Amino acid sequence: MARRTAARILRWTDDGSLPLVVDATSCTHGLLREVAPELDETLGERYEHVRILDSIEWVHDRLLARLSIPQRLARAAVHPTCSVGHLGLGEKLRTIAGALAEDVRVPAGTTCCGMAGDRGLLHPELPRSALRDVLTELAQAPVDAYLCSNRTCELGLQEVTGQRYESFVLELERQTRSPDVA
Repeated sequence: MARRTAARILRWTDDGSLPLVVDATSCTHGLLREVAPELDETLGERYEHVRILDSIEWVHDRLLARLSIPQRLARAAVHPTCSVGHLGLGEKLRTIAGALAEDVRVPAGTTCCGMAGDRGLLHPELPRSALRDVLTELAQAPVDAYLCSNRTCELGLQEVTGQRYESFVLELERQTRSPDVA
């Protein structure tokens, strides 16, 4: 599977001349850490030339400064996923959230959402247990937006907290959309 994935990525990026932007941080983590070690020398050398960017990095480093955000939300809660931590993207995600909201909250209990890929779908007790402190803290101080960077984590967070968690990219798009676009 690693070989097939690398071959497709090389095709999509024109052998690395274009960056690959990934909108699920756990997938970014997997592509960066798990594919290359499984490749033969020739394919591995070609794959090294591909620039894989998580959407957090892409928005923070290449997009955010070019955007106008006319009115920020009052408060946003952010859930940096395990992969955000592994990739060292937590501060960049908080910076993006700070561009979207006056007050950014990362609940104290925010570590792992308990989804473990799809395991939380099969065993809902995993996210319920992992997010119990987050649920308690969010219940005390509601916010205007609940942001994350990985869909399965968002599903687990939404199921446990009852709040609509979604990608920070969606909120960014809403806040930067031209007023004449419905």
